[in-house]
Amino acid sequence: MKKKIFKYRLVYYLAVITSLLLFIISAFSVFEIFNDFNLFKTLFIAISLVINSFAFVNLVEKYDKAILFLNLSLFLSIIVLGYPLLFGFLNGYNILENFIFKFLIILILNLLIVNVFKVKKYAGANEIENIGKHQD
Repeated sequence: MKKKIFKYRLVYYLAVITSLLLFIISAFSVFEIFNDFNLFKTLFIAISLVINSFAFVNLVEKYDKAILFLNLSLFLSIIVLGYPLLFGFLNGYNILENFIFKFLIILILNLLIVNVFKVKKYAGANEIENIGKHQD
């Protein structure tokens, strides 16, 4: 019996593709450190790279904490993208036509889809304890 972390296979593929995309973005953001060195930016990129790599590996291997790391990764990306957009909106700029705003909406929808269609309790985990017991 295969272990499932999502109810539908399409949601699993969506989560893996999103996790891989966020990992690639965080890996290429390492080059941003060399343009303008900042300790906060360096720490943030390192944390983002670690969380995104854990999310991708846990999703591919279907570990129990995969959804936790994916939620952390998506939440971190939403905060990073939403913070400048919020200030742009408060200053009167039109953010609806911005590509980053559209990407932010896609990340929020992805976060909602992942959390709605996750499997709450995996039934096969206690399969070893039921060996020898008669079930009708």
